[in-house]
Amino acid sequence: MKGTFFNKPLEWNIETVGESWQQGSNITGTLKVKNHGTETINLADAGVGLAYAEIKKIHARAEGALKLDATTAFEQKELKAGEEAQLSFSFTVGPNSPVTDKKASYYLAYGRQFNENHLQLKIDPKALYTKIVGLLDTFHRFKQKEFKASKKGVEFKLLPPTSRDMANIDSLLLTFSMDEDKLVMKYDFQVKKLDTSSVTTKINKENLSIEKLLAPKEYSLGKDMINQDTLLKSVEAVLSEVKLKNVY
Repeated sequence: MKGTFFNKPLEWNIETVGESWQQGSNITGTLKVKNHGTETINLADAGVGLAYAEIKKIHARAEGALKLDATTAFEQKELKAGEEAQLSFSFTVGPNSPVTDKKASYYLAYGRQFNENHLQLKIDPKALYTKIVGLLDTFHRFKQKEFKASKKGVEFKLLPPTSRDMANIDSLLLTFSMDEDKLVMKYDFQVKKLDTSSVTTKINKENLSIEKLLAPKEYSLGKDMINQDTLLKSVEAVLSEVKLKNVY
């Protein structure tokens, strides 16, 4: 991914290794700056930073929209006429870092004071999470509607199947996060419940939360391999608590 920005007399060029990243990844690349002017330019506090921001504030060019998490500055503090400087950078997004969604995203902020220009980054959920959501689709027909960043990880909104035994499930929000090497799965169901306490029978909606904590051997069989059998047993144990009973 590349970006170019001119602020006379300086020309900035940024390039990353890769086009998208997952939670827990390293973002690496280079930033180059060239002085097309005739005078020496001060490069103090110039470089590239990893920043997080609300997308609408970026589009509105709101002051202070970019919130810097980390920065890498040029060691060279002056750039003479016709001279070019290059900076290599590497930033790590944590295992529970926010993913890119409709509201907010990570950016590379670069230039002087790390805010002259920016490049939006695409941060996707960990592959482990999308594979588990795939299991829910394949074996239980829960369909992914969307995902978004949550306070502690990433939240998937899933639409329940139309089967009779799950007819009481209105929606499911499944939030993934990591607690060191343990996988945390928080299920937030909205379920329909028949209220027969009044003269007129009505259906109420209630929230039911269930949390599961899985050790590495329970969710992984090694690099890029999930423990499908154990994960399915964990999912089925949760679903058994919300399914309609004795449905024929």
